[in-house]
This record gives sequence, C-alpha cells and structure tokens, in this order.
Amino acid sequence: MFPVLLMLAGIGLMFFAVVGGNYVQPWGWVHQVVFGALGLILFFIGGYLWLLTKFYVRPSANMAYVRTGLGGRKVLIDSGDFVLPWFHTLVPVSLETMKLEVERKGPDALITRDNLRVDVKAEFYIKVQPEEEAVLNAARSLGDKSVNAQSVSQLVFEKLVSALRSVAATKDLVEIHAQRDAFASAVQQLVRADLEQNGLSLESVTISRLDQTSQELLSDTNIFDAQGKRKITEITQAALVERNRLEREAQREITLKNVQTRKEILELERQQAEAEAAQQAEIAKAQAEKKREADTYRIEQERQVQEAQIQQEQAVRVAAIERDRLLLLKQQELQKTDIERAKAIELAEREKEIAVAEAERQRAEAEKKALEAQAEREKANQQIITVQQLAAAEREAQTKLIAAKQQIEQERIKRETEVQVAAFAEVKKAEAQKQAAELEAEAIRIRAEAEAQAREQVARGETAIKMVEVNIAREQVEVERARVEVERQALEYRQTYSEAALQFELEKLRLEAQRDVQVELARAIGQFMSRGNMNIFGDPETLARMTEQYAKGLGLGVALDGALSGLQALGDGQGRLGELAQQLMQIAQRIGAARMQAQTDSAAKTSEHGAPTEGEARS
Repeated sequence: MFPVLLMLAGIGLMFFAVVGGNYVQPWGWVHQVVFGALGLILFFIGGYLWLLTKFYVRPSANMAYVRTGLGGRKVLIDSGDFVLPWFHTLVPVSLETMKLEVERKGPDALITRDNLRVDVKAEFYIKVQPEEEAVLNAARSLGDKSVNAQSVSQLVFEKLVSALRSVAATKDLVEIHAQRDAFASAVQQLVRADLEQNGLSLESVTISRLDQTSQELLSDTNIFDAQGKRKITEITQAALVERNRLEREAQREITLKNVQTRKEILELERQQAEAEAAQQAEIAKAQAEKKREADTYRIEQERQVQEAQIQQEQAVRVAAIERDRLLLLKQQELQKTDIERAKAIELAEREKEIAVAEAERQRAEAEKKALEAQAEREKANQQIITVQQLAAAEREAQTKLIAAKQQIEQERIKRETEVQVAAFAEVKKAEAQKQAAELEAEAIRIRAEAEAQAREQVARGETAIKMVEVNIAREQVEVERARVEVERQALEYRQTYSEAALQFELEKLRLEAQRDVQVELARAIGQFMSRGNMNIFGDPETLARMTEQYAKGLGLGVALDGALSGLQALGDGQGRLGELAQQLMQIAQRIGAARMQAQTDSAAKTSEHGAPTEGEARS
C-alpha cells in the first residue's frame, strides 16, 4: 500500500508542476522543474517498491528455487531475484529431510538367501542438498513434486524396494536379524547412487520391524515358499526338540536344586535344632550348676548352723555334765571327809577304850564281827534287790510287749467285727431291697459297692494295725534303749550312793508315779468321755468294749508318762539321769498319742461305715 501512495504522490506533484501557475503567483519554470522532478522521483521510488513487493522472490531456509526464462537459468539458495510473469518460470525445491516408509510383508515380503520370507518395515531419511547441482537435478527429475514427501516416495519407492530385496537376497534371516545395522548400511550404500541422480541425498536407513512371514501366507506352489516352509519346519522342529530337551533339563536341574535346597534346609534345621538343644542344655547345665551351688551353699550354711547348735548343745551338756561331775565330786569329797572324820573319831574312841581297858577288846572284837556280819547281810540284800529290780524291769518289758500284742489283737478283732457288722448291714439292706423286683439291679450294685467298701476298710484296718505294730516296735526300741541308758546311769550312781537309800527312793518314786498314772488315766478318760461327740453304732456291749479298748490303749502311754514323770523328778537332781528320763518320757508320750490316734480313727471309720442295729449312744 505504501508504494502505491508514493506513486500517487509523485503523479500529483508532476500534475501540480504543470497546472500550478494557474493557482500560484509568481510561478515560474523553476517551480515547474522542482515539483516535476520531485514528483518523478517519488513515482519511480513507489514503482520500484511496488515491483519489489510484487515480483521479488527470496526462498526461506528450508526451500530453494530454480528460475528459468528471461535472463537464463538461475538457482536461488539463500538469495532472491525478480520473477516476472510471462517472462520467468519458478520451480520450488524443498530442502527439508523427508521420511519415506517402505513396508514389505505377506506375499510381498523379502526373500532371504535361505529362501525364507521376512516382513520388513524400513524408514529412509532423504533430502536435497543445498547445492546448485543437487537443486537443479531435483528440479529436473521431480519438478514441483519435490516439496511433497508422498510424491517423492511414489517416484523412488521401487528403487528403495529393489535395494531392500537385493540386500536381503545376500543374507540369511538370522543374519539380517542379528546384523540390522549392517543390513541397513548395505541398503544405504546400494540406493545412494540412484537417489543422487535425482538430486536426493540419503541420510540414513532404519529397520523398525523385522520378522518372519507367517506360514499361512506362504504358497505351496512357490518354490521359494516351499523351500522356506521346509527350512522353517526343520528349524522349528529342531528348536522344539531342543526346547523340550532344555525344559526337561531345566526341570531336572530344578528338581535337583529343590532336592539339594531341601537337604540344605533340613541340614540347617538340624544344625539349628542341635544348636538350640545345645543352648538349652548349656542353660539347663548352668541353671543346675547355679542351683547346685545355691543348694551346696544353703546345705553348708544349714550344716554350719546345725554344727553350731550341736556344739552349743554339746557345750551345754558338757557344762551340765561337768557341773554334775563337780557336784558329785564335791559330794564324794564331803562324804569321804565325813567318813574319815567318823573313822578318826571311831578309831580315837576305840584307842581310848583300848587304852582304858583291855577288857573292852573282847567287846570290840565282838562288835567288829557283828559289823562284818551286818555288812555281809547288807551286801547280800543289795544283790537280792538288784536281781529283783532286773526281774521287775524284765517283767515290765514283757508286760508292755504282751500289752502291745493284746492291743494289736484287739485292734484286729475290732476291725473284723466292724467289717462283719458292715457286711451284715449290707446283707440286710440287700435283702430288703430284693423284695422289690424292679430294684433288683440297683440292690446288686449297692451290695457290690458295700462289699468293695468293706474290703477297703479291712485293708485299711490291716494297714493301720501293721503301722501300729511298726510304731510300737520302733517306740519299744527307743524305750528299751532309754531304759538301758537309765540303768547304766543308775548303776554308775549306785557306786557312789548307798544302794539301800537309792532303792528306797526309787521305790518311793515308783509308788508316787503309779499313783499319778492312775490319776492321769482317770482324768484322760473323763476328758475323752466329756468332750467327745461321737456316733457309735451298735449295742451297749459294743460301747463297753470300745471304752475298755480305749482305756487299755491309753493305759500304757499314761502309765509310762506318770512313771517317767517320777523319773524326771529324780533326774532333776541328778543331771544326765534326768535328761535320759525326759527322753524316755517323750517316747512314752508319743506311744500314747499314737494309740489314741489309732483309737480315734477306728471309732470315726466305724461311725462312717457301720450300720445301727439295736440303738445309738452319745457321750
């Protein structure tokens, strides 16, 4: 638009230079020349600019032009020129890189050297080099089609396909697949010369798809396809065989590996179990060792405590024995002093009497003989008393043994009586239940249970009797041991004290002990009868027998208790003898307690399993 305005302005100035004299005075030829020249200049400038905008052509960076006509042939690359209609012809040539796709598949697939068909898709990247000769060749061979990739592809397509087929025929399928770059380079080298004749330059070739053609698309009447099928069959079958072999081999390897792995796992588990067992054993060993050390320390402490107690007790006993020994020695010294003093007095009197009168010698001799006779009598009496005491002790032991045997026999008879009473009660109960026919089975079951209980009671009774026998025997051994010790101590003291005085005191204590025994026996029976609350099943004779048996069972323990109480009273003044008497008393008390417990258990069991016959007594 601007060039046209300049041209109109120039025309206007030239017109004003011609007619300006009619309107402007003074107006001379100078004014006409100036305005006319200025208008002509503006007209030419506007016309030139209009020609530039209208007929000047300059290609872009991706284009080139070939101008023919007036002025001859000219290639426009990176420069422009005027192109006048009717005088010039302009042929555009594209300098851009174009991608030409070539795909051959199915019946049109490429045939390789091993007569196999291969489906190929290749991309060819071509362009026109920015050179005058290349642009002229492209303009001559392609003309206006050079700017359209599809048009270029139609022109050179067969050349590209021919190059692919030529190269494929020289290579096997596997070789083409393994060496795609070499295949593409061979195609590029083969097709480059043909494309250069058309002014085209091949930049690169890429193989985007390469695969064997499906057998369904192959023809059996085609020699290439037939050979290809045979080759495919051979290769595929061999591959199948090899694959099967590999699969079997892999399966075998997997199985072997699984077995080996399982063995290793089992071995590891075994090692783990052994390690855990060893650890547990070590822990148990350590715990046992610690426990053993603790037990050893505890036992050692207890032993030390017991030894200390024993030493203390021994020290006390030794001190008591030493005190008793000193007391006895002192008493012996006093007695010896009294005897010596008496002897001295007696000798003095006798010497005085001898000195006074010789006549008294006869009387003194008579007295001496009398004293000797009295001493012999006293010695004989003491021997008789000793024999009597030994016989009494033997009789007492035999009496205790007979009493124990009688007690055991009474216990056995009592148990048998209880069993007979229980059995008789069960028989009566069974006979009463037999009267009802519908309860016959229940009666049989009850009778069987009763018999089983009776047998159980018999077994328990026999066991209790045997245990009583064992306890009595054990306690008798203790009593006998204590009695022997008492007798030994008594014999030792008889050597110091007068045997007659000791016998007198022992007889006195025995009578007092017998009196206390009767009192304690009566008191124990009274307490038992007053405080007891028992259900005794049977007749009054049964109650009387049980009372008699209880009194007999209690008698031995109470008698020994009372007798030994007297011995304890004697022992309080005689040291070691008193301690032995206390031990004998404790043993007797345990015998009495055992007998009382056996009598109580027997009465309780009788009340639980016995059946009332004629009456019920409470006491």
